Amino acid sequence: MDFDAVGDFVYKVIGTIGSDKKNLRSSIDFALDLAEEKSLSPNDLLDLSNACKQQKMVMEEYVFAKACFIRASGKLREEACFSLGTAAHILGFSLEAEASYLEALKENPENGDVRCAYAELLLDLGRTEAADKEYKKVLEASPEHVKANTGYAYLLTEYGYVREAEECYSRALTADPDYVPARGGYANLLFDLGRLRDAEKEYKLAIILDPEDPSLHHNCGVLLSFLGRSSEAEGEYRKALSLNPRHRRTLFNYGNLLAREGRASEAEEQYTEALALDQNDAKVHSNYANLLARFGRRYEAEMEYKKALSLDPESAEGHYSYGNLLSEIGRLGEAQDQYEKALVLNPYYPPIHYSYGLLMRKMGHFDEAKKEYTKAMQLDPDIGSKMTETWIILD
Repeated sequence: MDFDAVGDFVYKVIGTIGSDKKNLRSSIDFALDLAEEKSLSPNDLLDLSNACKQQKMVMEEYVFAKACFIRASGKLREEACFSLGTAAHILGFSLEAEASYLEALKENPENGDVRCAYAELLLDLGRTEAADKEYKKVLEASPEHVKANTGYAYLLTEYGYVREAEECYSRALTADPDYVPARGGYANLLFDLGRLRDAEKEYKLAIILDPEDPSLHHNCGVLLSFLGRSSEAEGEYRKALSLNPRHRRTLFNYGNLLAREGRASEAEEQYTEALALDQNDAKVHSNYANLLARFGRRYEAEMEYKKALSLDPESAEGHYSYGNLLSEIGRLGEAQDQYEKALVLNPYYPPIHYSYGLLMRKMGHFDEAKKEYTKAMQLDPDIGSKMTETWIILD
């Protein structure tokens, strides 16, 4: 291999890619023409794709994998299909990813890694039963398969079979203690089970193995925040955002942490950045509304509540919080409507009954107020001492 020629080739191809996925077709054509001119083989193209994958250069990985796929045959074409499928999946080209995985499996039905990657795609597409079948096929042929055990453990967790999920994670980690998705997934399971010390240990081990994964730092931050270790949680959130400034869940949860600490302007910055990435996240709109209401920006808060409820009209917490704002500004009839909607959706949430009781007292309906206070106290005898703040944060 002429390394100078390869370096020049890579430099020129990357220069055609830019930041727009729509340009990739022309970049692939350019790569094919230039590869022929410089006598680069399909193997060279696949090696370049794998190198880009290591550097997390997904569009470049895709271009070189696609160029290899077009020119390759035999075993190399199977490998190119796999590489193309993984890159296409990350880029959101779901149809192409599925077609690539299926072609690779047609060439070699026993390729467990390809089948697991296909199962991951099926999960992302909401085709859970199909994903389940793919994982089971791999595990029937190879019960200790690391990726299959890890993926199937996630599915079992979703089904509520936590003991079986833990067994799958244990098999995966016994076979490969350094497989980060298994360790991170196991940490998530332990967190859900309330085994917080064990979960923290697993997150930290996973971060040692892959310190550049923003999701690991985010998940560890959520755990630390739950444990009340806000300073450490903030450090993890900041690390996640330094690795990926567009990591929406981190922006959301870091905003929540800042809101709880009363750092309003910093929290607002996180929420607005999260909304710039996705205007259709009802929880972000709702928490942002609560922040605005808490600090007296009532008109803006109302706009955010309305947006949140338009996206998720079944949110009891959203109706409750909007009701609190309406009650505060004296629009009592509208507040009553919001509280009643919240109670229909969740009649077992003590703060709704308590706040509805306060509203009934304001409106002079004292018998109804007493009835609601009684319900709130039955659900939570300490509710009165907890209602110094009515705003809530949705995690």
